[in-house]
Amino acid sequence: MSVVFHILGMITGCVLAGWRARRAGVELRLVRFILGCIFIIACGIAGARVAYVAADVPYYVANWQEIFSIYGTIIPGAIVFGMLAVIPVARFVRVPFWKLADLFAPGVALGQAIGRIGCLVEGCCYGLPIQLPGLEQTGWLYPTQTMHGLADLSIALLLLYLDDKYELFEGFLSPLYVILFFTQRLLIDFLRDPITTPVFSSTTPLVAGMHVPRVISVVAIASAVVLLAWNWFRRRKDSV
Repeated sequence: MSVVFHILGMITGCVLAGWRARRAGVELRLVRFILGCIFIIACGIAGARVAYVAADVPYYVANWQEIFSIYGTIIPGAIVFGMLAVIPVARFVRVPFWKLADLFAPGVALGQAIGRIGCLVEGCCYGLPIQLPGLEQTGWLYPTQTMHGLADLSIALLLLYLDDKYELFEGFLSPLYVILFFTQRLLIDFLRDPITTPVFSSTTPLVAGMHVPRVISVVAIASAVVLLAWNWFRRRKDSV
């Protein structure tokens, strides 16, 4: 069932990107755009799996047949690979990279919010027991699936609002999306139960004292901040 919502989220994100492109007057050939979306989605799925395998290399070296399983993904890997896939797709659809990335950003966030419904229905990605005064004995868990979903939806709405109300420079929305997404992911992940996320278990290797998904999040946030600043300085230089 979760796969259905993930696929629905991907399709919704692409449709929103296409609608925003048309609204902004960006000329896109339908067939090229659809093929580009398929390529980005495929790279995202592959990236999610690659990140999952990279999080526990010793295990998959000993069990290499499981590398090609469809079970076990890390969304940060999908975001990184998906963003990289925009580079060739931008050339393919003949739209500048930053313009195309900004067109996709709100749709990606909305698609992730829809995908989180699948996590809620499936009962995966749940949180740790709530350890707050008066709630220790209730057995309640942190609603991390809902928290992720609401955070993703809020990011999508914020990006759409900023794009509608302000004259933004190219290369603003997509880095901002990366910063917001990986920040909420990094914070909420501390409330998730390691049982639902094996890569956070005590047996998986650490990089700089952190699990691979958190390393990806920190690197992605830092990279996005640099790119956002670079795009801003470039815009100011061009306007002088």
